[in-house]
Amino acid sequence: MSLKRPLNVEGIVGDRESRMLARFSDRIDELESVVKEIALEITTGTFVEKLSPDKVWEKTGDRIALVSELIKELKEYLAIIKPESLPKFQLHITRIYERLALFQETLRGEEAPDQASKLSLDELRQALVEISDFVTLCKETKAAPSEVISTILNLRETFDTGLPPITQDMMHHLGNLIKEAKRQQKEMEKTLNLIGRQLEAISLEYSNLLFSLKGKDEEKPKFTVG
Repeated sequence: MSLKRPLNVEGIVGDRESRMLARFSDRIDELESVVKEIALEITTGTFVEKLSPDKVWEKTGDRIALVSELIKELKEYLAIIKPESLPKFQLHITRIYERLALFQETLRGEEAPDQASKLSLDELRQALVEISDFVTLCKETKAAPSEVISTILNLRETFDTGLPPITQDMMHHLGNLIKEAKRQQKEMEKTLNLIGRQLEAISLEYSNLLFSLKGKDEEKPKFTVG
């Protein structure tokens, strides 16, 4: 039985893509590790729920910041590894950031401190579920990247082994895939920009509505007994 020799990092074809997938894998593992730490040390049990909101943030703030940075970096890799699925990735990421924002807002809310801690940790638990789903999605994407990445990696192996030999037809096919990927990327950028503008408009409308409702509440007469 013959063994394939390892890919030569000094090779030309696919070296950057191989290293990119390795870094992508490292970041997935790092995010998964942080999520497990938060789940085990913070959201498991009721001890943390009895802490003040300041203490809860002291225990979670740095890790939440790290999670946000890792997700941001993973999104950049996902956009390269499988650009055609970027809208699906963005949907998952948006849900995660919304949950993390709710966690922080609830922690700083007007509820009693013990209640604020409990409610905020419930939001954090939901965020961890969303993040775990995102980690699974990243692993699936790594296992099944876009055709462009797969073709480049296959050509890299062909370049190293010489079997089968690289032909002009292979390179022509790869060139067409790259052109199509660039076209799809431009289309998705337009779509994402449009979605971003629509979300900004919705957010502004929400803020105006919330401000109006608060104003009406303040105008209501207050009755006292006695």
